[in-house]
Amino acid sequence: MKCKLAGLVLVACSLQAITIVENGKSAYTIVTPSKPTPSEQRAALELQRFLEEMSGAKLPIVPDTKTVSGPKLLVGDSAAVKRLGVALPLAELGPEGFVLRTKAANVIIAGGRQRGTMYAATAFLEHLGCRWFTNEVSLIPKQPTIRLDALDVTEKPAFEYREPFFSEAFDKDWAARNRTNGAHSKLDASTGGKLEYYPFVHSFYELLPPEKYFAAHPEYYSMIDGKRRFERGQLCLTNEHVLRIAIERVEEWIKQHPEATIYSVSQNDWEGWCECDRCRKVEEEEGGKHIGPVLRFVNAVAEQIEKRHPEKLIDTLAYWYTEEPPAQVRPRRNVRIRLCPIGICTSHSFGSCPRSAYFLKNLNAWSGITRQLYIWHYNTNFSHYLLPFPDFDELAADIPLYKERGVVGLFMQGAYAAGGGGEMSGLRSYVLARLLWNPKVDANAMIDEYLRGVYGKAAPQMKAYLEMLHREVRPGPYGLGAHLWIFTVPDYSDQLLKGGFELLRQASEAADDAAIRRRVEKDRLSLEYYSLLRAREYHTRGATYAPADLDGLKRDASAFLARVREHGIQSIHEGYELKFDDGYYANLQSHQALTLENDAWRAVIVPALNGRAVELTDKAEGRDLLRRVPSGDRTYPDTGGIAAGVYPDMHGKVLDVKWSVASSNATEARLNGEAGGLKLVRVFRLTPLGLVTRTEAANGGTGEVPVALQARAEFAPKDIDQERVTFRGVGGEVIQRPLIVPEKEPTGRETWDGPKLPAGEWRLNHAGAVNSFSGAERAVLTWSAKSRPQVVLMLWSGDRKLKPGESVALESTYGR
Repeated sequence: MKCKLAGLVLVACSLQAITIVENGKSAYTIVTPSKPTPSEQRAALELQRFLEEMSGAKLPIVPDTKTVSGPKLLVGDSAAVKRLGVALPLAELGPEGFVLRTKAANVIIAGGRQRGTMYAATAFLEHLGCRWFTNEVSLIPKQPTIRLDALDVTEKPAFEYREPFFSEAFDKDWAARNRTNGAHSKLDASTGGKLEYYPFVHSFYELLPPEKYFAAHPEYYSMIDGKRRFERGQLCLTNEHVLRIAIERVEEWIKQHPEATIYSVSQNDWEGWCECDRCRKVEEEEGGKHIGPVLRFVNAVAEQIEKRHPEKLIDTLAYWYTEEPPAQVRPRRNVRIRLCPIGICTSHSFGSCPRSAYFLKNLNAWSGITRQLYIWHYNTNFSHYLLPFPDFDELAADIPLYKERGVVGLFMQGAYAAGGGGEMSGLRSYVLARLLWNPKVDANAMIDEYLRGVYGKAAPQMKAYLEMLHREVRPGPYGLGAHLWIFTVPDYSDQLLKGGFELLRQASEAADDAAIRRRVEKDRLSLEYYSLLRAREYHTRGATYAPADLDGLKRDASAFLARVREHGIQSIHEGYELKFDDGYYANLQSHQALTLENDAWRAVIVPALNGRAVELTDKAEGRDLLRRVPSGDRTYPDTGGIAAGVYPDMHGKVLDVKWSVASSNATEARLNGEAGGLKLVRVFRLTPLGLVTRTEAANGGTGEVPVALQARAEFAPKDIDQERVTFRGVGGEVIQRPLIVPEKEPTGRETWDGPKLPAGEWRLNHAGAVNSFSGAERAVLTWSAKSRPQVVLMLWSGDRKLKPGESVALESTYGR
């Protein structure tokens, strides 16, 4: 007959059972190889420990050099196994595969010597009902008699690299028992080690530190806008000296970190690719793809490293601007590509979601040119670790898709800050570990198993809560179909808060004990956090711009953050500790609002927010042209709208300007400010055509002052899928730019200057919005269909150097 097991293979099973322990006593001995590896020794100890915990019987452990009478649990491929006439397929199993096999009354628990036998022991205990849900919660069934049906199981991992990157998954014992092998887990020699990286990622400036090389050799770094730069730049990858230094540096890494398997030669975590003639030429040869120079460079490094270290691998990213594959160059045998779907919708499978179709195209193309593809997948909201993030349907669908496309390694990045506590991180880690070992497992069954083990009698309510979360994102008619992104705050329904809080209240009441109630309280933080984000939304009331109840918001935030700390959570945003949130809420305040109004338009100006217009309403249509920025943005409310920026140059950091009101009336406001030795004036004026803005910077000092002015407006398109930007360039060319294009990421950026600069006007066709201007030398368009869709029209004055008494101005009108 056939029996269904958790492995990758369906195997024949006999109905004949063997008894390992009966009434707390056992005749069995655990037998190891004469010279067990550390992980094989651990396997024997795990069997001994948990069989005793289950039944009360402590089985002795002996090496196979000793003569043992009676039945045996044979751990690892030993002489004792061979004496039974069993030949294990070790070459096929690899370092992590294993077999579970009964032979008469004996049980063979063996696999690859690195970690396979250790995994076999865990799988055997799982077959007896053991589970390790978190590093604190496990299920070890109490049964004085342990019987076992005959076994013939063979398993190998679906992926060679398996890393759920959550704080909850770092624990050594949890990772070993759940068969993950990621670089950040605390696995060591006793667990057969792990797949080690050095460095892990974004290593260009570790290869060539700018503080060491830039002053003498700026040519080693990116040419951006005609100038060599290292601030938010990359390396010049066609420079032969850069290649030589990089190879020498990787050789140093190998000498200093011989434990590593993979050495990362990968782009920095921003844009700034090199625009020199040689790098551009390589891009052209590679179909216009930015990955071209990167992969040619990485291949050249890997070729030299292979000569002395054929066992070592070189890693690079297909990420952000390098995600699309090249036309010609192919990764070498010793190169691993980590493809990073940072732009996909994470609530729906990329196999079916039109917003993620671009990534499916890229995945198919990459899998067609390499069989050594790794994936860097994203499984949390990095701006808001606690935010509800219903992605279990997506994970259950997409991990099997990765396997089908030949992916061999998965890094699943979640909330990884010290203290953990990301939304449902424990459950997500557990389910991911199961799927990474075997993508064919039933993810819903794994969820149910976890909920029963961790929440006890409260499991039904927690399951209902998870279902409510997923109804927010499931396509109709079963859900509301919301897309989910990894940085933005979704607009969940009002019912989620009302119904979710009620289900968690019921779960708390049903909890078996205080420990389970505390777990429910921790999960409740997610809804509390979303409620807090909604409460901090600013509104205009008369002459004030503020949240509805600022004092209440501050009290609620203080109490909430205290509860967060009680649960040991140290961060709720990537890269920021909780003191950031303390400061954010402490510094929230109401601001003066200036309302300008005529028969056609109403505009609201908030001088304290960098002289920003936060509303521009077309009274005839009753519609605000400006995007309502989600209140979860880190710089909220100082973001979005119509704003001006003052910079030392177009690639520098924005200067901090304190604007004050010089004068205002019903249709005009004038603001004054100072920054970087400049005297600034910003004017808003309503006309029948819309809102006219003018920003002027004058050098009132005695020395030359560099400056670049920016005017920026963030619009809310009516339907971003239908929207297009149109204009006539100063050279006469008519540009019509659709924003959302099939099989392209639903976000983007485009820059026009020179003859393609809009000739004083550009417009959003579908929204009917028009931006006319003067004084600009560069126009930048950005757009996104994510969260609340946006289209940003940005104008630059260009880089200027003002002599004493000189000034520069940028004027822009926004309307219809």
